[in-house]
Amino acid sequence: MEEYMIQVDSYDFDDRLQYPKVLVYFYEHMNLQCRGFDAIIEEVAEKYNESVCFLSVDIEQSPDIANRYGVESVPYVILFSDGLPVSDVEGANLPGIYTDMIEGLQ
Repeated sequence: MEEYMIQVDSYDFDDRLQYPKVLVYFYEHMNLQCRGFDAIIEEVAEKYNESVCFLSVDIEQSPDIANRYGVESVPYVILFSDGLPVSDVEGANLPGIYTDMIEGLQ
């Protein structure tokens, strides 16, 4: 499977938000729930990679980004449109939750 998620940190996060539609996946490397969720978010990224930029942020490496958006637990997903957060979901969910978020912007 091709990799569609772009790992970002505090240095390049804001630059990547310049894309019209961005889905940001906040995770913690050692969190077991996040490890199981990786395949779900990658499935969504594979389906929508031509219309949405998919970013991943390790909250241990970039706590400033997590704090900026009030991320207190992971996994956590925020959908941005034109640089502004428009929707968010906390916890691991089925792919349909995330496809619905994206389809709502189409």
